[in-house]
This record gives sequence, C-alpha cells and structure tokens, in this order.
Amino acid sequence: MTEEMETEVVSVDAEDPDPAVIARAAEVIAGGGLVVVPTDTVYGLVCDPRQKRAVQSIYRVKGRDRNLPLALLLHDMSQAMTYASGAPEAAVRAMQHFWPGALTVVVKDRSDETAAVRARKDTVGLRLPAHVVPRLVARELGCALASTSANRSRHDSPLTAQQALADLKGLVPLVLDAGRTPLGEESTVVNFADDPPRVLRPGAISAERLREVLGEVKEG
Repeated sequence: MTEEMETEVVSVDAEDPDPAVIARAAEVIAGGGLVVVPTDTVYGLVCDPRQKRAVQSIYRVKGRDRNLPLALLLHDMSQAMTYASGAPEAAVRAMQHFWPGALTVVVKDRSDETAAVRARKDTVGLRLPAHVVPRLVARELGCALASTSANRSRHDSPLTAQQALADLKGLVPLVLDAGRTPLGEESTVVNFADDPPRVLRPGAISAERLREVLGEVKEG
C-alpha cells in the first residue's frame, strides 16, 4: 500500500518558466522523488532513471505492469547518443525531422543507467519533447527523465494538471501546472530496432506522416 503525502502544486509558464521552479523540480527528482510535468503531448510522471528505487516508485504509484518499459525525455538532440547504441539511419532521420515533437524513438540501448526503465528489454524509448519545461528540468538534473503518463494505469492520460491530480494527489510530492497540453494526444512510439520500423503505439504523428519521411513503416 502506498503511503500518502502532501502534494505541492506549482504554476509554471509554459514558454518562460521560472528558473526557481525548474530547480525545485530537479531537486525533488535528484532526491529520489516523482514529479508531474507538462509536455507537448500529455502530462508526464517523471523520475531519475539512474535511481532504481525511484523507478520502482513510478511503477508502484501508477500501478504499471513491470514488464512495460518507461521512456526517456531528453533535454537536447545530442543526448540521444548517450543512450542509443548504433541508431539506424532511419531513426536518425526521424529524430531530425520530428524532434522536438511527439515521436518516441525506440532503439537499441547501450547505457547501464537505463537498466531500471527497460523492463529487461534491450531497447529504450527516447523523446525530445516540444515543451520547454521537461527539457529544462532534464538539463538542470543532468540526465534524461524517466517518464510515463501521469495517471493510474488503465485511466485516461491527463491533459491538465487537475486531471493528473485526480489520480496522483497524495502520491507524488510535486506537480508543475502549465495549463492544458498543446497536442492533447500521446506520442507515437516507433521501434527502429525492427527493419522496417514498426509503430508500437499510434499517437499524434500518423503512420502516413512517418512514411512520407521514412518510406516503409509497419503498423501493429
């Protein structure tokens, strides 16, 4: 049973966030805590992927299947190569075209830092969000953010901080509220460890748009 705590809700400007708010979120995460952050797609529940106990907390609080991996939210394009092991040309092309944005790129992983988020798989999902808040938090923390949608499993992904609070109030120490998410739809997840690439989860970027850039893309 998860012990309840006081949840602090802090408003943050989606375009020009207060550095003190960013630093506060990074401080909580560095201390092993979970934070709800806005993204361009849906609100995310994030932690430090290097801290196994923090990652375990995400699974426990969310009620998430331990066989389902978490994704990593990056602070810039170059950070992808910290985690990707020999990313194929198609993955690089997708990053260049769709990032920052609503595409999660699944590639072979080479970092011991991500073992806790990979759910015993040899791949990791990477995304550079088109929202400044999670990117600045990741930069302040000094690593990518382990992330999943900020809701209990099998509930709708939250588009507002209030929706996230409906599920997670008392279960996380900090929620950053930047208003409604711009896209209101989850990212598209594409596995580039497969050839041709395969859509694992439909989302904000359609398969048709992917094919315009990548050529053959499988669905399902």
